[in-house]
Formats: sequence, C-alpha cells, structure tokens
Amino acid sequence: MTMVLAYTWKNKAVVRADSREHAHNDKGEIVSYNDDQEKIIPAQNHLVFAHAGLRKVHLGESRYFDNSQITEYFIEQNQSVLSNFTSEQLLNELVTMWNRTLREKLGRDPFSVHNRFSILFARFENDNGVSKPKIHTYQSHFQEFQYGGRKAIVGDDECYPIIMPYFQMDTDDWTFDETLEFYLRGFAEVTEKVETIGGEIDIFVLDENPECSHWFKRKTITR
Repeated sequence: MTMVLAYTWKNKAVVRADSREHAHNDKGEIVSYNDDQEKIIPAQNHLVFAHAGLRKVHLGESRYFDNSQITEYFIEQNQSVLSNFTSEQLLNELVTMWNRTLREKLGRDPFSVHNRFSILFARFENDNGVSKPKIHTYQSHFQEFQYGGRKAIVGDDECYPIIMPYFQMDTDDWTFDETLEFYLRGFAEVTEKVETIGGEIDIFVLDENPECSHWFKRKTITR
C-alpha cells in the first residue's frame, strides 16, 4: 500500500511516495511484502505519474503482475502524443487502460475495494497565458477524478487523519527547503503510525523546464 503526496511550489511540482508494497490475492489477503518499490514514474521529464493502492496482482504460486507496467506501457505507446493530450484525456485514457487490464487480463473487478488503486500525475499547463504546475488524481474506490489541484494526497485510509494537518498548512511563502523538511516530517509521522506505509521516501521534482526536472531523492535498490 502507499501514500503519495504532491504539491506545487512556484515553478515546480514536488511528488513524493513511500516504498512499501503489499501484494494481495483475490480475497484481499496480503501474500507478500517488501520495502523496495518505486511508485513514481517520470515521463519525458515533463509529466510525472505516481501510484497508490494495488501494486501487484497475485497470479498463483509465486507469480505476480506488477500494475506499474500498465502505466509504463501507456507511456511507451503514447510517447509521441503525450503532450497533445489534455489532462482530462490523458487521465481518462490511462484509467481506461487500468480498468480494462484488471478486468480482461487479470480477472479482477477494478471497482472492488480489494483492488482499489489511485493514480496521481503532475504536469505544467497554460493557465490564462501563464505556465503553471497542476496536479490531477483518480481514485478507483470512489471512481472520482480531480483535476487542476495545487496539492493532492492519495493513499491508505489510515494516512489521512495524520497527514491532513500538514497538507492543510499554507506553505506558499516558505522556501523550497522548508517545504521539503515539513512534508518529510509528515511522512515520518505517518510511517511511524501506519504499518502499510513505510520504507524510504522517493522525491521527484518536476520543473517548468524539463531539463531541470530531477530526482531529488531516490532509493538505491539492490536486485
């Protein structure tokens, strides 16, 4: 399971996620656990996606399907036209691919609470002639799309009461480093209290200039 938190700061969008993963069977029972997952997927350094909820589907015995492959495949198939999609089109098309894959390829109900997933993505958009970072989300258990936010959280139910005081704080006038440290404290409090959220925190910074987009913090995974 997961918590993903994203916020905008001047000409940047900052996306951070934990590293903990649980795989579930079709009854919603946990069948595997690890702390080495990457849940943030940059695309051409001008879009960044992140996932919460169902990460791996148990296929039987020791076989699993990693749902991040759905987003990776979507990016690969649409590389030449990603920037042409509106945010609504992009998120709708990606969610359609997730739903179809879960239903038709994996035999899962995409709207079941046992298969709940959330997608968050950030990009820069023209807002009355000014390029601004925007954050968009979809949560399957509510079948709810939200577009154009300046902040967003998706994750396990237990994380919200803990992280909301951080999320609701007005940090617009803070320095970049102050916001980083503040939200890291929020993540630390969540991981201390919520068992399904943990591991190292990855942070990706999306910049108005794609050449300046970068991993601010990224775990090293030994395979």
